[in-house]
Amino acid sequence: MHPLHKSILIVAMFYSNNSLASIDLNQLKQLFDSGNSQAAYEYALTERFNYEGDPVFDYYYGASAIDIGQANEGVYALERVLVSQPNNHAARLELARGYFILQEYTRSRAEFNTVLNLNPPDDVREKIYNYLDSIRLQQDRYKTTSTAYIEMGYGSDSNVNSGPSNPSIIFLGQTGQLNAAALEQKDNFTRLKANYGVSTPVTTKTTFNATINANLNSNSDHSELDTSTYTESAGFRFLHAQDSYSIDLIAQQFSIDGSDYRKLTGMNANWNRNLSQLSSLQAFLQLSKQDFNGQEVRNVDTSTLGIGFNKRFKAALSPVIFSSAYIAQDNPERNSITARRIAERDYYGARIGVVISTSAKTSSQFSVNYQSSQYGLEDSNGILREDDHSRAEYNFTWLLSRNWSLLADASYIQNDSSNTINAYDRKQFIVSLHYEMK
Repeated sequence: MHPLHKSILIVAMFYSNNSLASIDLNQLKQLFDSGNSQAAYEYALTERFNYEGDPVFDYYYGASAIDIGQANEGVYALERVLVSQPNNHAARLELARGYFILQEYTRSRAEFNTVLNLNPPDDVREKIYNYLDSIRLQQDRYKTTSTAYIEMGYGSDSNVNSGPSNPSIIFLGQTGQLNAAALEQKDNFTRLKANYGVSTPVTTKTTFNATINANLNSNSDHSELDTSTYTESAGFRFLHAQDSYSIDLIAQQFSIDGSDYRKLTGMNANWNRNLSQLSSLQAFLQLSKQDFNGQEVRNVDTSTLGIGFNKRFKAALSPVIFSSAYIAQDNPERNSITARRIAERDYYGARIGVVISTSAKTSSQFSVNYQSSQYGLEDSNGILREDDHSRAEYNFTWLLSRNWSLLADASYIQNDSSNTINAYDRKQFIVSLHYEMK
């Protein structure tokens, strides 16, 4: 059964004053209710000349036709239902879905909004909102639109400075002792995030997009480690059949305690192919230049090449599996021994995760990341720096309303390194309130 069908039947009982039991169409009804829309459609075809025009028959015939991709037939049948039964809002919802598939977005939105105005059950309301959001995204191709959100959170960090826990360290082949201030520091923090984006069509298949993003972290005790990140991007997105392409220029400023720390400029190129309604394949190329204020020996040019794959399953909890893998290289601007030791590196990584919908308003995401890095030059004692970086993360989302969400994020990071000064672990937890303008 289509995800909307169960909700639609609830709406039908909630609104309709028409009795289906007075007409003997049990076989068609049972096929449709069991989720076998193909069989229901084929059976309806054998009875079409006897029952066409009967609102009960037309409802099941029309809904099953939409399910199997015969949206034109389904729309005609459901329009007949509403002529004789204008209060049959189960049929109205299916008709709205049919219009959506046929890309008649204005009519689809009107039918969805008609049901919304009648205050349907919450699960029906959320599904309608999902369709309305999709309609808005589709129509973005033809008019200038903007999006914005703001997010405020409070959390704890077991190692706000990513410092080692052991004061005895080995760095560049030398053994030494770190003072207490250089070791891991625990703190609580507040976070403020904001984003504004605009999209405007150039042609029916090309859009220009620009975004501005801010991410501010303020620590309770270690204000010297407060950070701010400002990112601007602008570029084009191209649509061609089942493929989409995008290319963006990006600029980012990262500061610590109000002082410039790193500037990044670069280009991101992405390709996405919809393999089916349930899966997609991606590829991406990223080129960037990173400049460190007062630490020019660390300046690098970075190139990254990667692929990704997403798959949604028609199963309980509607799981979505996502994955990606990449290879990358940092090339120092300075051709010196020091630059090659601390900035030159080759690395690769992978990510895999799953999103599950635990209810109509809640979802959970689990993900695991791994990255392996090898630096460019051994130190004076013949030790080559190698890092293994692992991250496990859990994200919980609760939709409080159409605009407001409650978010909870927990993560654990472990970085193992041949230079023990770079080895650390870190646990972070944050609860946030998210407001999105829609």
